[in-house]
Amino acid sequence: MRVKVGLSIGGGVRALERIDPRELAGLGLRSVFVACAEDEMRWHAEEAAGFTRSCQTAELEVYAVPLGYGKVMDPDPSVDSLYVREHPRNLQLDSRGRRCGKACPNNPAFLEWFSSNMRTLAWLLECDGFLWDEPSFYFARGSWACRCDYCQRLFFAQHQQALPVDLDERVVAFRRTSIVMFLLAAVAAVHAADRRLLSMVMPGSTVTSREAGIGMDGWESLLESSAVDQLSVYAEWQTQGRDLEATIRSTHEAAVRATRARQKGSVLWLGGSPHPRDKLLEGLQLAQLAGVEHLVIAGHQSLMGSAEFGKFRKSLARVIEQVN
Repeated sequence: MRVKVGLSIGGGVRALERIDPRELAGLGLRSVFVACAEDEMRWHAEEAAGFTRSCQTAELEVYAVPLGYGKVMDPDPSVDSLYVREHPRNLQLDSRGRRCGKACPNNPAFLEWFSSNMRTLAWLLECDGFLWDEPSFYFARGSWACRCDYCQRLFFAQHQQALPVDLDERVVAFRRTSIVMFLLAAVAAVHAADRRLLSMVMPGSTVTSREAGIGMDGWESLLESSAVDQLSVYAEWQTQGRDLEATIRSTHEAAVRATRARQKGSVLWLGGSPHPRDKLLEGLQLAQLAGVEHLVIAGHQSLMGSAEFGKFRKSLARVIEQVN
């Protein structure tokens, strides 16, 4: 089994200015996932577009990763959102009646704004697809969202009863369905620019999602939707104190079981740096043995931004060539 190895690139436009796509291709990398933060894309979308064109010239697959955008896709709390600051009435309302720092994916005004932005992004960037990174509702200990007027109306229309205050199974199912509908709107927006664009989804971690009642602890609803072409999953071995090989194998096997029946693909993400504790080279080799088809190293700053990368470069290129 050959492994297509990719790299995620964060750090904003300034990071893109320091990256030569030809160097990435020279390492044997075949895909890049480019973070596109809401506030930066307002002013620097053309710089991002230029980088994606250079990547495709270097024969790299390119996937856009929108971040911010109302904080609905919010794996990194440091990514800001002007929309959240400027539209407080469109934010999620939690179970205690407080506005949260996330737009409501069921709010029509936000959906219209978000869809317009995704259409523009798809039109500007030369890319092969989009990754929707951890779409979610707000959750904190003792409170959850959303109980805004739109969510309450939608829930009543579906169940002919008021939206419960407690986060019971009906609410979890409602939140799950709402996220799927949000993704359908996102995909419709980018397909308006190019119907060939792939749609990947990175659910939150299984443990975190279950505790939050986000509804993404099960992948079935995502994979049954036409909004999802590929499932993107993270091999969380260090944060969970697990064995690297066992984590890669079990995570990949779970993703394959879920996607194969629906004739969809999967992508495995693995944290990596030159430091021996991260076992990146071993992880690449284990991924090949496990049958992983597409592995993404997260991310560029910890890998190529490390002071040790110069010494690590040849070893990395050699292993990528072996598994590629």
